[in-house]
Amino acid sequence: MNQMVSVKVIPEKGVEYSVYEKNGKHRVYFKVNNGGGRPLEVGNYDIIEGKFFPARGATLVWNVVEKDDNPQALIVIGDAKQIFVGKSSAPTPAKSWGGNKSYGGNNNNNRDRDIKRGMCFNNATHLIANNPAYHAVDDEEVVQAICDLTDALFAEYMKRYGN
Repeated sequence: MNQMVSVKVIPEKGVEYSVYEKNGKHRVYFKVNNGGGRPLEVGNYDIIEGKFFPARGATLVWNVVEKDDNPQALIVIGDAKQIFVGKSSAPTPAKSWGGNKSYGGNNNNNRDRDIKRGMCFNNATHLIANNPAYHAVDDEEVVQAICDLTDALFAEYMKRYGN
């Protein structure tokens, strides 16, 4: 999808937006003005990827939401595709538009899974390496303990947070 599509944004009161179309990117950036000072950037919806990306350090969690979930803005893509965005309790996109891009998955695609699993592996390595009980253990046993703890951490993460 290299061509840019028409985008219309209908924001609620207090929501500001800007559309960015350049260098193969097509995004809608959102800011929220709570009545005091500078508007806070909450993130952007990437038209090409079909996902909402929260702004770094955003205190308000925005995402793609359902029409019934009190959206703060409506994005109309092309003639009829409607995407609702706004405050969300879910930290990852509820749905995407444009198919399964990048690494072959949906919300919990392979890349995201690999990143989460890698973070669990790093934590397991740190915990095992700093546990005196493992200092006199064979290397194979340390590797097995790290892999077992990685699996346990990742399973617990997925159980609690889903993606």
